[in-house]
Amino acid sequence: MFKDYSKKKLQKKCFRGQDLAYANFFNSDLRGADFTSSNLTGADFTSVKTGITPSDTVWIFIAAIAVSLFSGYIAMLAGSTIQSMLSSPVSNIRDAGVATIVIGGLFIIYTIWKGVGMAVKTLILPVSGLAAVIGIINYFSGMGTGIGALFLILALLLVAVMFVVGTIARASAGALSSNILFIVVALGGGIFGRSVGGGVGTVVMAISCAVISKRALSGAPGFESLRKIAYFITSKFGTSFRDSKLADADFSEAKIKNSDFSNADISFVNWSNSQKINCIIQ
Repeated sequence: MFKDYSKKKLQKKCFRGQDLAYANFFNSDLRGADFTSSNLTGADFTSVKTGITPSDTVWIFIAAIAVSLFSGYIAMLAGSTIQSMLSSPVSNIRDAGVATIVIGGLFIIYTIWKGVGMAVKTLILPVSGLAAVIGIINYFSGMGTGIGALFLILALLLVAVMFVVGTIARASAGALSSNILFIVVALGGGIFGRSVGGGVGTVVMAISCAVISKRALSGAPGFESLRKIAYFITSKFGTSFRDSKLADADFSEAKIKNSDFSNADISFVNWSNSQKINCIIQ
């Protein structure tokens, strides 16, 4: 006989490995529930709600804010380093500061176009390596001290770290399916970095991170890694259907958010009029 769980609050309920064939979950709250490796053949999930519980959403939001503030602090360090380079009495260091601004601008453009990972791999790392070689040659040949190259490498690495950390924080907040939470996290790091002396450049980098993370969540090519990180973080706390048997299940009219269907048998599932947001389906 099938089991009836209709119209129930089943948040964070563990159904792992259970035989729930043809069970009735009509109009139930399944946020945070765990159906990993369960038999859900023919189960009725009509009008259910899946995803992350309100309490876990708050904790993820707080964590994203903390990481975003840290990225703002890193941005402040990068901005301060570049400012000190530009105000240096040594011409080589000033030239390195100008080069850092140019390369940083190219990095932002390339990141928005191709993604953070590709920009770091094809721009930041090669330029930093070249700068290191030039600095070493200048130092041992007596042509210079190599300080300008060192400052250039430091500034570029700080910018790269800020973008990686910042975009992960903002993408994670965006994957919570709340524009308000995303905006708060996106602006939080920039405002904090500006308040501790990061300058206008800090805010520019924060806004760039927000644009990049939005592109990642929109499904743009080149942002697969960032997208996977954001979805992993949120789906970890969402509803799990990993390795479950869902053949012939009915999810019509369901609100399916932040759910993990990895390796699940979803053959002949009825998705009619359902919403699927930030789900992992492989």
